[in-house]
Amino acid sequence: MKQTAKRKQEPHQYFSISVVAKMVGVHAQTLRLYERLGLVTPKRTEHGKRIYSLKDVERIKRVQDLTRGMGVNLAGVEVALRLSERVQKLEEELERLRKRFWQEAQRQAEILASRLVAQQWEEYIRQRTFPVQLVRGGPIVPLEGTRRRDWSAENLSHD
Repeated sequence: MKQTAKRKQEPHQYFSISVVAKMVGVHAQTLRLYERLGLVTPKRTEHGKRIYSLKDVERIKRVQDLTRGMGVNLAGVEVALRLSERVQKLEEELERLRKRFWQEAQRQAEILASRLVAQQWEEYIRQRTFPVQLVRGGPIVPLEGTRRRDWSAENLSHD
């Protein structure tokens, strides 16, 4: 149980060049070459020693898959990795835009729904009120075709 708690507290594990070389099955010089070519960028300790994160190790494994498994040269690997990173950034941006789009669509739908409810409510009130026409700033005038007797209490009950 202590090991599990310790792993959760240490999400950033780092490995020396010799450990990583054994993990991925290459010579340490190969890792130095990958660094020189910009295929991987390990961090450095205060003494200048290379330390590799799990993310670095995964990237090295991808390089190995491309070179060994697919026969891609290191220049091609560099291009493939850059394109892969660009695709990932574009996918993240697309997801952000999709989320923003749906939030805005929901907001617009709520505005439209509230306007429709207001229109329905106004129409309901209009049908249930006195048959008069209100003119802003003017007097209340009976609508044409209505008589005063139509305004009686029994004619105005709606339920």
